[in-house]
Amino acid sequence: MTTMSIQGAGSSSGISYQQVLDTDPVPPIPALRIQGDPVPGPEPTAIGVDRYLSREFADLERQRLWGDTWQFACRREHIPNVGDHVLYEVADQSIIVVRSGTDRIQAFRNTCRHRGTTLVEGKGNTAVFKCPFHGFAWSIDGTFRGMPAAWDFPHAEADALRLGEVAVAEWQGFVFVHPGADPEPFAAFSHPLADHFAQHPLADRVVAHHACQVVHANWKATMEAFLEAYHISTTHGHTIRFANDFDCQYDLFGPNVSRLLQAIGIPATALQGTVPAGEIARTVQKMLPAPDRVADVPDDVDVRAFLGERFRQSYSKRWGVDLSAASDAELLDSIQYFLFPNFAPWMGWSLPIAYRFRPWGDDPGQSLMEIMLLHPVGPGASREPAAEHWLEPGETWTHAPGFEALGMVVDQDIANLHRVQRGMRADPTHRLLLADYQESRIAHFHRRLNRQLGLS
Repeated sequence: MTTMSIQGAGSSSGISYQQVLDTDPVPPIPALRIQGDPVPGPEPTAIGVDRYLSREFADLERQRLWGDTWQFACRREHIPNVGDHVLYEVADQSIIVVRSGTDRIQAFRNTCRHRGTTLVEGKGNTAVFKCPFHGFAWSIDGTFRGMPAAWDFPHAEADALRLGEVAVAEWQGFVFVHPGADPEPFAAFSHPLADHFAQHPLADRVVAHHACQVVHANWKATMEAFLEAYHISTTHGHTIRFANDFDCQYDLFGPNVSRLLQAIGIPATALQGTVPAGEIARTVQKMLPAPDRVADVPDDVDVRAFLGERFRQSYSKRWGVDLSAASDAELLDSIQYFLFPNFAPWMGWSLPIAYRFRPWGDDPGQSLMEIMLLHPVGPGASREPAAEHWLEPGETWTHAPGFEALGMVVDQDIANLHRVQRGMRADPTHRLLLADYQESRIAHFHRRLNRQLGLS
C-alpha cells in the first residue's frame, strides 16, 4: 500500500519521504507507507512557558500525569529470573517491578503498609520484600507474610495488608506500569504501535548500551528537542549533506502516538544535486566498522541501494542475524515513534534507539534523559542487559560506552537545552511559536498533556 506524505501547504517543496521510498531497491515494510492523521494547527497561543518553569505546573503533572498514565519502566531482560526486581521512580511515584513467577511480572507501590517506609532501594533479587524499619514482610507476589510481635496487631488482616498493586503491560520486550485506579488497556492506549512493529519486532533485542544524564532543562523541553528535525540544519549542520531534514515526514496516530521519518543518503533540499553520491556514501559508511567500509565509491552510485547493501551485510555479520530481507529504509533511516508521555522507540537497525525523559527531583528546571541502544540477539549471544552509565551534567556523551560516534550529535542537542531553559526564564510571558508541520508532534503532545491535566 502506498500513500502520500501528509505535508501541508507550508511544507518544503523538496522530495518527500514517500518519494524516496518509491525508488528504494528493497521496498519498505507496510508500516512506513501508512499515512498519519491530518496535522491540525499548532495552537501556539495555548503553550505558555510557565509550564516549563513553574513549580505549580510541575505539581499538577505530579498529581494528574505521573500517577495516572502508562509509562515505560524497564525491559524484560532487566528482570530475567524469579525474584529479580527494579525500581521505577518519577515525581512522587516509586514502583517496584518484579518477576514474581517464571512467566509473570507484577508491579507494586514501594510503600510499607505499616508506616510507609520504602521497601526497596534500586534493583536486586529477593524472595521477600522486608521493611528495614520494623520488619513487616511480603512475598514477591505482594501477599503479606507477617510482622514481628503479631500479637500486637489483632486488628490487622493479611488481605488488607497486601502491597498496593500497579497495572503492568508488556510490549515488544518493554514493561510498562500504570499507577492509576482505572487504566485504559495498554493495547488501546498505544495503538497502532503493535501493528506498526509487527514486522519489525524489538522483543528479541537486548539493551546493549544505556546512558543517562541529568539535563539543566525541564523534561518537556528536553524531550521536545528530539521530536522534530527542524533544528538539524542549524544544530547538526554537518549532517545535511547526507540527511534530508526539511523533507521529513511527520505522522500523528490518534491521541498518544506520533512518528518522524527522515531519509538518510539524501541531502537536504537546498543541497540536492550538489553533493556527489560518492561523498554521501563514504560519509554514511562511517557508521559501520572500518573493515566493512568501501573507500572507493564512484560518484554515479545509487547511494541508498549501495548503503542498504553495505549496512545489510555489516549488521548481519556483526550481530549474527539474517537481515537479507530488511528494507533499505529499516537499515538506514531515522524512524522515530513517540508514545505519550515520555517514551520514544525507534524502528531500524542503524539507530536502534529508545529514549525516555523524566523530571529530576522536584526542580522544574532539571530532567533525566536516557538513551538505550537495543541490539538483536544472535544465536548463543548474551541476553545480559548493559548497566546504566551515568554521565555527569555537562559531560560529553562520547564518554558513554556505545556512544562514541552518536554522542557528538547528542552533545549538540544538549548544548541547546540549558539555553532554552534560561531563555524561557528571561521572558516568562513568552508563548511558544510552533511551525504548522515540522513541529506538529510538539503541538500534538501539548494538546494531549492539556487533556491529561484537565486544562483547556
